[in-house]
Amino acid sequence: MAAHLRVFIAVVSVLTLLCVSYLILGSDFKIHQTKTISRAPLVKDAVLNAVKLQPQPPSRGNTDTSPMKEGQQLSQSLSTRGPCADSLCLEYLSKSERREFDKCTSKGVSLSKKRFKSATLSNGICHFVNGAGRRRVALASFPGSGNTWVRGLLEMTSGICTGSIYCDFSLRSNGFAGEGVRGSSVIAFKTHNSPGGGQISRVKHYEAAVYIIRSPWDTLVAEWNRKNTANSSVRNETKHSLSVGVEYFGSNQEWESYLHTWADRWQNSVIKWANFGKQRPLLVVYFEDLKANVTGEVERMLDFLQVSYSREQVEERLEQNFTLFKRRHHREFEHYTTEQRAYITQVIAKTERELENSNSTGVIEIERYWVHEK
Repeated sequence: MAAHLRVFIAVVSVLTLLCVSYLILGSDFKIHQTKTISRAPLVKDAVLNAVKLQPQPPSRGNTDTSPMKEGQQLSQSLSTRGPCADSLCLEYLSKSERREFDKCTSKGVSLSKKRFKSATLSNGICHFVNGAGRRRVALASFPGSGNTWVRGLLEMTSGICTGSIYCDFSLRSNGFAGEGVRGSSVIAFKTHNSPGGGQISRVKHYEAAVYIIRSPWDTLVAEWNRKNTANSSVRNETKHSLSVGVEYFGSNQEWESYLHTWADRWQNSVIKWANFGKQRPLLVVYFEDLKANVTGEVERMLDFLQVSYSREQVEERLEQNFTLFKRRHHREFEHYTTEQRAYITQVIAKTERELENSNSTGVIEIERYWVHEK
């Protein structure tokens, strides 16, 4: 009997010890958990302060919209990771935009190593913005219409990165940090596709567009130059800035074949974007007007893109004269044969008729392009 009593007492003692231990450990866990939760806002604040989030562009009158000093260029090794957040405001990117940024940056690093034996990319002077509540805006054009030049002008004057549905190595490595990013954290994103087709269809709900149009006589030559200098391996002397000689034009059979295909594509681009303009906000920018009055046209774009600025700010920054990817003036020779000029003229006439038939003549005007100036 005494033996059973001792066993009983021992069991009760063990159970009591286990209960006490559980209560102690459970209380400690709750205390630790409470402390962790109460510290969370402090940790978040510390992170935000460390990152130094950049503000949205200031209101009119404040000319300091760039997160870096005027003219400052940021070059940083990106061999393992993207650039720091305090220069580009990467924390403003959505998850999908950050994936796009990292993917294009990684590609840029890889190609930079291959072509230039260097893993250093330039991030230019732009930064991303909080995309919440901002509309997605396409910066659209037919190839060879000056899209890259316009991107540079917008980044210089607003301080905000432009994006692109493409990932062009030459652009990413030379300062277009938003290359590959498509969304509302950029001021606008580049596309050469027409609404409803191609890669742009992957971007849902883009609410507005800036459409850059250029004379078909010039844009066809510019795109032909790009296509035939695409393998350039010299920094800053890229497919966006080089030209080819007279032997590539005129009676050249490849040029002849290219013209018939791409002139029709120019027409399709104009018609599709004119139709888009009847349904959603569309700002048409004529390349020729931009060349003649760059300040006025840039201000028109900034107004449409809902970016605050001052005229002094725009004029001061445009004095830097962004020309990195501006193609040299076409060489002085005739690019078209008599038959080719007649064909392009027919394409312009057909485009004008289609605009009239669809009641879109007030959206995009192409009458100015009847005259071919050498």
